[in-house]
Amino acid sequence: MLCDMHWTGKVDSVAFTIGGKDIAWYGIIITCAMLAGLVAAFIRGKKHNLTIDDLVEIFIIAIPLAIIGARLGYVMVRPEYFPSDFGWDDFVNVIAVWDGGLTIMTGVPFGVLGGAIWCKWRKVNLIDLADIIIPVVLLSQGLGRWGNFCNQEIFGAEITDPSLQFFPIAVYIARLGGFYQALFFYEMVMDLAFFAAMMIVLRHLKVRGAGSLMYLFSYCLIRFVMEFIRDDGHIYDVFNYTQVICGILVVVSAGLLTYLIVRDVKKGKKVWYGKGGIPLEETVQIHPYHKPSKKDAGTNK
Repeated sequence: MLCDMHWTGKVDSVAFTIGGKDIAWYGIIITCAMLAGLVAAFIRGKKHNLTIDDLVEIFIIAIPLAIIGARLGYVMVRPEYFPSDFGWDDFVNVIAVWDGGLTIMTGVPFGVLGGAIWCKWRKVNLIDLADIIIPVVLLSQGLGRWGNFCNQEIFGAEITDPSLQFFPIAVYIARLGGFYQALFFYEMVMDLAFFAAMMIVLRHLKVRGAGSLMYLFSYCLIRFVMEFIRDDGHIYDVFNYTQVICGILVVVSAGLLTYLIVRDVKKGKKVWYGKGGIPLEETVQIHPYHKPSKKDAGTNK
């Protein structure tokens, strides 16, 4: 059949092989997505006096912890990873993040733990650091969804209407022999759209904790909506525990951010800066900000 030849069903999950070991596209794409997040964090951090050395240190500490947390969250709810005769091969299967299977909801808290360790070490305020870095996680998540595409993961209800059987509306899932909603792509678009919206708002909004809360609201809202059609082929089915948790966090994050804005306004603080955004002198500085004096400027001539 012609549909069997659709390119979305023929993508090889293996990029290449080295020494008999398959290197999956999933691992390559996730790594590239993390590096893109690091670059975005550097761009955002420059205004806050966050150096590339700082970010590399945070990256080295937080990313491994985030991967461990994300993998644990994935395998701990799947008994098939822990047979009664658990052996070495099963252990390798548990840690095989390169084959796919990461849960963002447990990965982010572990990553935050890594950030907290760095903040304790470098004597930096964790909330200030989180407001800079956590929003870029949504960028990495969106780009990383292409790894799910290569593994033929994250899809929705089956699409039987031939007029809708094309990408990006649908993907062909080879093991199921049919077209399904390209949910990975929907999530990617939403992730990138919310990321762009956050960058615009955070350029003008000065409220401590806003960056972290906006990420929490954005991710949980996206996940809440996507869970209705994720992998089960049923639209608006019964709620699951993930949706319940995400729904609660959407309300809590929105409520808390509103409270912080109202509180700062009542205290007489300026929370919104118009054209041009927040001036450099008003931005939160991770390290002490030194404004060059006329003497310094003359010395540098």
